Amino acid sequence: MVFEYIRLVASKAKRNKSILLAALIFTVLGPFMNSSMAPDLYFLTWSYDNITCYYLYKDDALRPIDDTFAPPPTSIHFHETSCKGWLNSRQACAIESAARAHPNWQINVFFTGPVSEEMFASGSIQTLKKFKNIQFLRLYFKEYAKGTPLESLVNDGALNRTRWRISHTSDFLRYLTLYKWGGVYLDLDVVVAKSFDNLAPNWAARESEELIAAGALSFSYDSLGRLVAEATLRDLKENYRGDIWSHNGPGVITRVLYKLCNANTVSEMSASTCQGFGVYGPELFYPVLWKYAYFYFLDMELPVNHPYSYHVWNKITSSFVVGKDTAYARLAQKYCPTIYYAYGDDFGI
Repeated sequence: MVFEYIRLVASKAKRNKSILLAALIFTVLGPFMNSSMAPDLYFLTWSYDNITCYYLYKDDALRPIDDTFAPPPTSIHFHETSCKGWLNSRQACAIESAARAHPNWQINVFFTGPVSEEMFASGSIQTLKKFKNIQFLRLYFKEYAKGTPLESLVNDGALNRTRWRISHTSDFLRYLTLYKWGGVYLDLDVVVAKSFDNLAPNWAARESEELIAAGALSFSYDSLGRLVAEATLRDLKENYRGDIWSHNGPGVITRVLYKLCNANTVSEMSASTCQGFGVYGPELFYPVLWKYAYFYFLDMELPVNHPYSYHVWNKITSSFVVGKDTAYARLAQKYCPTIYYAYGDDFGI
C-alpha cells in the first residue's frame, strides 16, 4: 500500500519541486537513516544551537514555575525551547488542538526563554489566551532540575557540549516534567484529533518496529508511572550522549521499556507484556511515518484510520508550504480552526 501511495502522491506533486526533492531524499536516505548509523549524520546539521536564553532572568512577561505550581493529573505539557520568545502557527495549532480535545484538562506551555510583554500580548499567544484551559509559564532550566537526578548533569553544562542543544534540552525536559508532575507530554509539531481519556494512565507509542517514540508520552503519578519516570531520569543520567541525536529522546524510553517489558522486540511491547504500561502502535500517534511526511503537504486523503494525533515532523517539513488544499490545512481547519483562520494564507510559515 505504501508504494502505491508514493506513486500516487508523486503524480500529484509534479509541480511542487520542494516536495518532490524531499520525497527523493527520504527514499534514498530512508534505509540508511533507519540503521544504527542514523544518529551520527552530522552533515544534516550545519550549526550549533544558541541556548543562552535559558539563563536569562529579566524582561519576561510570563509567570515563573515556582513552589505554588501544582498541575492536576489531567495535564498536557508542551515545551518551547527555541529561544525565539513566541509561538509560530504550527506550534499554536498543536496547543489549540490539545485544548479543544481536552476542555477539562489543563494545558501547560513552558518556555525556557523570556517572552516579552509585547509578544505575550500579541500574535498566537494572545489568540490562545481565549482558551481558559491553556496557561503559559516560564521555566528556569537550572532551577527546574534542582533536587532531581539530572541536577548535576544540567549544572555541569552537558547541554552546551552537543551539536543539538535545543533538541537535547527538549529531551531532558520532557522526562523531567513527567517526573515532576506526571501527565502527558506532547511535541509542538502535532495535531491532536481526539481525547486521551480512554487511554491507559501510562503509555507511549512505537514510531517503528525498532523504536519507541518520545513525541507523545504519558506517565501518571501511580506506582507504575513513578517507576518509569524515575527509570527515564536514571537512564539519562547514566547514558547521556551529546554526539547522538536520538539517544536521549526515543532512545531513553526504548531502553527503559526493554528492561520493564517481557518482550524481545519493540513490536511485542504492550500493556500485557509491560506490567500495565501501554505501548500503542504508530498508527495512533505517528500515522504518517517521517519518511512520508510530505504527504501532509499534498492534496490527498491520508492513509490513516482515526488516530489520536498526527505528527507533522517539523524538523523535516518546516520549510514546506501549507497550501489551502493540503492534508495539513484540512487538519488545521478541523482541529485548530481559531489559529488556522487567524493566520489565513500564512498558516504554517
